[in-house]
Amino acid sequence: MTTGAGVSVDPAATSPDRALVFEVIGRVDGFVHAAREAGFEWLSEDLVDPEAAGDEDDAADRAEEEASSSILYVTMPSLEGLKRLLGWWKAYADGKEPSDKLEKEWWKLFGYLADVRVWSAKDRVDPSLAAYVERMLEQDPQALVRVEFDLWYLGTEARRRLAVDELRSVLGELDAAVLDEASIPEIHYHGVLASIPAGIAREAAGRNGPLATASMVMIVRPQSLFSIALPDTMSTEQERRAVPPALDARPPIAVLLDGYPVQSHELLRNRVDIEEVDITGDDAPLEMRFHGTAMASLILHGDLAANEAPLERVLKVVPILAGAQDADVETTPTDKLPLAMVHRAVEALAARGNGTLETVLFNHSVCDVSSPFVRRPTPWAKLLDHLSHRHRILFIVSAGNVHAPIPMDAYEDFDEFLAHDPDERGIAILRAVEAAKGRRGILSPAEALNAVTVGALHADGAAACPPRQVDPFGFAANNLCSAIGLGFARALKPDLVMDGGRQIAAAVAHPDGFAIEGRQIAHLGQRAAAPDVDGGTTDYVRRSTGTSNAAALATRHGIRIAEALEHVFASSGERWQNQTTRAVMLKALLTHGCRWGSIGGVLDRAYPPADPSWRRRRETVARFLGFGRPDVDSVIEGDSNRITLLADDQIKSGDLHEYRIPIPSALLGSREIRRISLTLSWCTPIHPASSTYRGVRLQLVNREGKGQYWRGVDPFLQPHPDFGAKGTTIHRVFEGARRVGTLPEGGVFVGVQAYGLREEFKDAVVPYALAVTIEVAQTLRADIYTDVRQRVRPRFRQRERV
Repeated sequence: MTTGAGVSVDPAATSPDRALVFEVIGRVDGFVHAAREAGFEWLSEDLVDPEAAGDEDDAADRAEEEASSSILYVTMPSLEGLKRLLGWWKAYADGKEPSDKLEKEWWKLFGYLADVRVWSAKDRVDPSLAAYVERMLEQDPQALVRVEFDLWYLGTEARRRLAVDELRSVLGELDAAVLDEASIPEIHYHGVLASIPAGIAREAAGRNGPLATASMVMIVRPQSLFSIALPDTMSTEQERRAVPPALDARPPIAVLLDGYPVQSHELLRNRVDIEEVDITGDDAPLEMRFHGTAMASLILHGDLAANEAPLERVLKVVPILAGAQDADVETTPTDKLPLAMVHRAVEALAARGNGTLETVLFNHSVCDVSSPFVRRPTPWAKLLDHLSHRHRILFIVSAGNVHAPIPMDAYEDFDEFLAHDPDERGIAILRAVEAAKGRRGILSPAEALNAVTVGALHADGAAACPPRQVDPFGFAANNLCSAIGLGFARALKPDLVMDGGRQIAAAVAHPDGFAIEGRQIAHLGQRAAAPDVDGGTTDYVRRSTGTSNAAALATRHGIRIAEALEHVFASSGERWQNQTTRAVMLKALLTHGCRWGSIGGVLDRAYPPADPSWRRRRETVARFLGFGRPDVDSVIEGDSNRITLLADDQIKSGDLHEYRIPIPSALLGSREIRRISLTLSWCTPIHPASSTYRGVRLQLVNREGKGQYWRGVDPFLQPHPDFGAKGTTIHRVFEGARRVGTLPEGGVFVGVQAYGLREEFKDAVVPYALAVTIEVAQTLRADIYTDVRQRVRPRFRQRERV
C-alpha cells in the first residue's frame, strides 16, 4: 500500500469504491500534527490550510470551529490499499499490536480517531435533509419532495452517463422522476434534481432505503432554491422620473441575475436590456415581478428616498426567477438546478461575444435559502469562483437573510425589553445576535472566494420608525436578518456591508424564553420600483429590506467605479474592458474605501472576548462588518489632501512585484494626522476537489517580508491582517500623527508576493490590483495630490523569485 499517493480530502474527487471517512476525536489539529510527525505529508498538504499549519495563535483562534469539525474524507489510491487500511483499523480496534514500523505509525494516528469506515448512508445523507423533508410535507403529507443528488464525479463522460442511468433506474423503481441534470467538469460537479414520493423521502432522510445506499450518489440533500414571499398588500406609492428617449448606446457593464423586471416601469423603461436564457416572460407573470424589479431599480437609481442621479448605463438582465399564477412566492424554478441556470446564463452571454464577456459585474442577489454555508465550499460557490477566474468577471453576492429567532437572555419578556433604555437595549441585541452566530451563517453561494459578498446595514432613507414599533438600533449596525460570516477556511465574509433597510424587532415565541426577530414593515426600508398587481400602472414603488438590496447598491457603486476606470484608460488610448485585470480593479477599488466607522468602535467594545485578546474580538466584529462600509466617492474623486494610486498586473507563484509609494514631503517634521490605505485584490484559480481549495495566495509585504511599511503610521481599527489574507482581498488602513525626521528614500516599499498552494498552480497566472490612498488632514495646507502625482511614474516592476 502506498500511503500517500493519490489522496484527496474532498469526496468529489474520489471514486465511490475507494472513499474512506476518518472520524476524528475532538479537533483535527492534533491528528494532522501527528500525521506530519509520522511523515505522512499528504495529510499536512490536503487536510489543513498550508498557510495556517503550525500557527499556534491561529489554531487557538479557530478552536470553536475546529472543535465541531471531526470528519475527514479521503480517497485511497487503490481498492487493495483501502482494504488493507480497514484491516489495520479492525486490528487496532480489537486491541492487536502493530507488526512493523509502518503499522506502528498508523496505530499512533488511530489513537486520534473514533472510526474509520467506507462511505455510507451516514455520510451520504445531508444532516439537514430530515428537517427539510418534514417542512415540505407539513401541508400535504403525500406531496412529492424535490431533492438533489450530487453524484461522484467520475473521470470520463461514459462513466458519468452510466452513473446517471443507474440513478434513473433506481428512481424509476421508486416512482420518482428526474427533473434536471447538470455536469460541469471544471468544478467536478455532476448533479441531479429529482422529485420523490413522500414515503421514500422520509426513508432517505432517516438514512435508510435505496437512495441512502445508492453507490453512485455522493450526497443527497435538500433542493437548492431561492424563494421570496410576495408582499401581502399592493403598492400605493407612486414615483415618476425622466425616461431616456432610447437605450444608452454604450455596452453594459453589469448583468443582473435575478427576477424578471417590469421592463415598462417608468423607472426602468429604456434602462434595462433583458436576455432570456432559461426564463421567459411567460414564466414570470407581471404581478409577481417584485424582486428583479426592485433590484434593477436599486442598481439604476439607488434608494429613491436619497434622490440620487440615475445611472445612464444600460443594465443587462438575465432572469433566473419565476412564479406561477397560483403561487405566493417568487422563486428559482422548482424543476431546475439554480447553479446550472447561472452557468448557462454566463456562458450564453460569453457565446454572444465569441467566448469573450463584455460585461464585467454580475449582481447575484440570489442564494440557497435552505443551505447555510458549512465548512466546505458548495458547488454553487465553486461555480462562481470558476467563472470569475475563467471570464475575468466579478460577482457581487448577497450574504443571505436569516429569519431565525434571536434569544434575548438579558430580558424576561417583551415588557421588560421595552422598558429599558434604547441604547442599552441595542447593545443587548447586538450581544444576543453574536451569541446566536452559529445559527446565522452566510447562505450559499456567499462563501465564494473570488466574489464580493455583501451584508446589510440597518439604514435607509425612510422616515422615523412608526409609533408602537421597536427600532432595535439608533445606529447603522447590521439589520437583524443579515447573515454573518465567516467563510471557507475562515476567510473574511461578508467582504463589506451596505445599507439594507431598517427592520423592526418583533417578539416571537421561543422554547427557551423571550426572543425577537427582524421583521419588515411597509413604513421602513428602501424605496424602489414595484409592479402593479392589477397590471394597469407603471409607476408604483414600495419599500423593502435585506442583503439583496445591499448587494444591488454595491453593484451600483461598482458601475460608477467602472465608468471612472473607463475614463482613465481612455485618456491613454486604452480600453478598460479589454484588460485582463478589469475585475480585480473593480474589486480592489470597491473595497478600498471601506471603514468600520463608528459602529466598529461600538462592536469592538460590546463583543467578546472581554479580555485583552483584541485579535479575537476584531474577528468577531469582522463576522458582521467585513472590511466595513465603502466610501466610493473618496476613491474615485481626487482632492488636494488625498490621492489614490492604482496598479494592476498578473503574477505567478514565487514572484515578488515591487512598488514604491511616495510620501508627501509636507509630512516631514509634521505632527498632522495622516492615513495610508492599502488594498490588494486578486482572482485565484481553484482546486474544486481539495481542502486546499484556493490555488494561489498573495500577500502584501515590506522589504523584510513583514507587514509594517512606514513608521509614520500605525494600524487602524480593522480586521487582523492575517485574518483578511485568508480570502482574495487584503485591506489595511494605517493612521498616525507621529513626527518623522526623514522620509523613506525612493518611497515606501510595498511588495506583492505570490505563493502557489498546490503544485499544479505553480505556473498559474493570477490577475491582481493594488490600490493605495494617501490622505492628510485638511489643516495641513499642502497640495499632496500634485506632490505625489508628479513623483509617480509608471515603471517596469522588479520581479524576484523567492
